[in-house]
Amino acid sequence: MNRAVYEGFNAFCDLYLVILQTVLFLVIWDIFYGAEKGKKEALFASAFAAVNVVLRLCPSVPGWGRYVVSAAMALAYCHIRYRGCLQRAVFTLLLFYNFHGMSFLISSSIYQFMTDEMLGRLDVQDASYMHHMYKGLAFGQACNLFFYTLTFILMTWILKRIVKRPLSMSWLDTVFLSALNVVGSMLAWMVVDLLMVPVNKEVFCLFTQKREMVWRIPMIAVLLYTGEISAVYIFRKYKELQSEREKHFVEEQHMKAMKRRLEEAEHFYGGIRRVRHEMKNHMANLKGLVAGEKYGEVEKYIEKLDQTIQELDYKFSTGNAVTDVIINDKYRRAANAGIAFRVKFEYRETDTVSAFDMGIVLNNLLDNAIEACEKLEREKRYISLTLKRKNHFLLIEVKNSFDGKMEWREGEAIPATTKQEGLSNILPEHGIGLENVRDVAERYLGYMNVRAEENVFRVTVMLQQGEDAEGGKG
Repeated sequence: MNRAVYEGFNAFCDLYLVILQTVLFLVIWDIFYGAEKGKKEALFASAFAAVNVVLRLCPSVPGWGRYVVSAAMALAYCHIRYRGCLQRAVFTLLLFYNFHGMSFLISSSIYQFMTDEMLGRLDVQDASYMHHMYKGLAFGQACNLFFYTLTFILMTWILKRIVKRPLSMSWLDTVFLSALNVVGSMLAWMVVDLLMVPVNKEVFCLFTQKREMVWRIPMIAVLLYTGEISAVYIFRKYKELQSEREKHFVEEQHMKAMKRRLEEAEHFYGGIRRVRHEMKNHMANLKGLVAGEKYGEVEKYIEKLDQTIQELDYKFSTGNAVTDVIINDKYRRAANAGIAFRVKFEYRETDTVSAFDMGIVLNNLLDNAIEACEKLEREKRYISLTLKRKNHFLLIEVKNSFDGKMEWREGEAIPATTKQEGLSNILPEHGIGLENVRDVAERYLGYMNVRAEENVFRVTVMLQQGEDAEGGKG
């Protein structure tokens, strides 16, 4: 083998390395963004791969330039596609660089050991020395690529086994999980700088001068990788535990909401039973007043009786007993507080959204609206509830006046907006209620949108209905 053939083989190895790194980066990216797949993701993957190959084939672009451009592409795509949510993207990039660095340290140690052994056996005086030297270097390079590929793929496979679904991250989580990634990358750069160092017209070769580094460096790389994988595994378990706690909390809130609905229904129907039980006495009293010709007293008595019956009557009929009880109960509470209460709500028999889930949404949204209105002067208090239909979606909107003050207390739950990023300045007492509403929306593959404009607070909840709800479109 001559020099030209060896250089051609090296060029092939470089191109193979670029393709391998690009593919494995996209695999790691898919591990943390796998739930969001589509044409945009496929287009990004294709463009990312093409740019990496072109940059590698361009001799004027340094090796580190390709990594910089690739990182910029990934961050820009993430900023546009996911509306600025860069935490996972930063972690994914640092994790890839760490895996690349650890794989390089392991494979380069094996490569150095093998080439030193092969070249050490060659006779410099032999006429075929150069042929055997290039042949040995090519064989060592092939082994280097093999172990690099094997190590990188193994690391990625283990990661995929641990991270079964994409993990949400805050910046604090990213910093915590990326510490070992940064250390691993810096270690790889440091070893590259020390592999061959000119010293006083001589060359210091790290693995030649320090033979123990052949096994020490791979051992350090394995330990760093183990530490990073352990951190990711612990973080995943923490997220699962947090999710279970949130699920338990939401279920507990659902049970409390159900209990309140039962109490409201019991109160309402209990009032009806009392009126029915006392009706005979009322009729006897009226007969007595008429017999005594006390017509003025009769009129007052009937007005009082009518007022009692009206308190038990439904002002709003929605088409469902559960929503009737909730909306009319909130109306009576709002009326007592001097709040104008407007309702345009019809729950059809063909609607597939559970009445109980609809009750959770209405109860929390209307409670929040009433509490916000009670802070205002009476003439400024109003609440508007509407239910609209669009294709197979139900859109519930509650709009109310409020004092315009947006505050937040640390540690309270943050409801998600349509961006799924959270509204950090929402009214504090509304946090838990809106978390329950968001949970219902997500279970129906919908969303919750929160907006505050001057002195108007608006919450819109979209719920997706099943196929059997098609007949109920409006």
